[in-house]
Amino acid sequence: MRTIRIFLLLVCLACYHITLAQPSAILEAYVQEGLANNLALRQQSLDLQRSMESVRQARSLFFPTVQFNATYTRATGGRQIELPLGDLLNPVYGTLNQLLQTNAFPTLENRTEQFLPDDFHETYLKVAYPLFNSDLKYNRKIQEHVVASKVATKAAYEHELRYQITDAYLRYLQTREAEKIWLNSREVLQELRRFNESLVKNNVATRDVVATADYELSKAETEIFQLKSRQNTARAYFNFLINRDLQTDVVVDSTLLRQDVQAYDRAGLVQNALAGRQELAALSAGQAAAESVLKMNEANRILPDLYIGGQVGFQGFGYKFNGDQAYALAQIGLSYDLFGGGMKNSKVQQARIETEKLRAQQDEVRQQIALQVTQASNELENARNVWNTSRQGLVAAEEIFRIVNNKYRANQALLIEFLDAQNRVTAARLQTVLAWAEVLVKEAEVRKAAGM
Repeated sequence: MRTIRIFLLLVCLACYHITLAQPSAILEAYVQEGLANNLALRQQSLDLQRSMESVRQARSLFFPTVQFNATYTRATGGRQIELPLGDLLNPVYGTLNQLLQTNAFPTLENRTEQFLPDDFHETYLKVAYPLFNSDLKYNRKIQEHVVASKVATKAAYEHELRYQITDAYLRYLQTREAEKIWLNSREVLQELRRFNESLVKNNVATRDVVATADYELSKAETEIFQLKSRQNTARAYFNFLINRDLQTDVVVDSTLLRQDVQAYDRAGLVQNALAGRQELAALSAGQAAAESVLKMNEANRILPDLYIGGQVGFQGFGYKFNGDQAYALAQIGLSYDLFGGGMKNSKVQQARIETEKLRAQQDEVRQQIALQVTQASNELENARNVWNTSRQGLVAAEEIFRIVNNKYRANQALLIEFLDAQNRVTAARLQTVLAWAEVLVKEAEVRKAAGM
């Protein structure tokens, strides 16, 4: 009987499967709501936006930079320098005055000057432009490949989230159908109890047949209570995926009960998976980024950096803007590392190793995807065969129950025979249902592995 109860919990699986052959408008609306509101997917979107900003920053490095700077300094104290101008020049000036009979040369005082400039300002515009820098070119490419990888990763998560929402929705429907089955089973047991009570009243049977029916009814009530709890949990998890209040009611789409499993071509599935799985697209973008890093390091090893710049402004004591303080300068620069202890060669080798690693990883993932599709396809075919076999057993079990049921109501069979026949047909029906449910689950795995 415990086995029967476990089977009954899963009977509703026969009514559902994850397929997009006949999409449900209600389910698709929930999927779109989840894609718009799911918190984890929102984080993926923000991560992608951040990477796109990195691309904009990389592109901005190709443009000249213009800076405006203005400083004004007041200072006192600090280091000083003694300038003995009087001691050095006054004797010379005095001699010249005597020789020339004039006072043209004045007497000077010794000076003390501080190093910190006081009442000093500098106001200027500065322009810088990279004429040639290989890092800028490859850095932009690397950032673009990173964005492509993020886009593919986000798409892969959207694909996964779509199936998570679909699976959660179907599991919620399963609990509802399981509850309906137990409610119907309770009605059957109540009818059996009434029939057994009539047998007792007519002195055809003893009270134990009524007690047996009461015992089965108590088990049904327990299962119904447990299913209510599971239904609430399934609903809460579904609402969590689409970022709604956990207790929000879920609209049921009965059209999913009439869906069927379509046929699949294994070779086509593998081809579709290798062409459409976003995981491969993300790895391809990552490999392209690694190749760009390799090219950047190779260019750094042999190419210099060249830049030009200029500066115009005013500089001097006192906050003035006149011809005496005006200045202008232009610069051109060339930078090339002559020796770095083999650092650049090491970076090139490191980038080459990373590229080979990602290429090997991509080949491995392709093989894994092909294996997943092949395995899921084989399991789907096996599940179909099991389902076809179980249906034959169900036909025999239903015929046995029909005969025993008629004999019991004609008082030609014992209650234990009736319950045994009922358990057999229930087990056969549930076995068929479980086999069909396995077909649906395997079909979902096939579609997921194929990236459909």
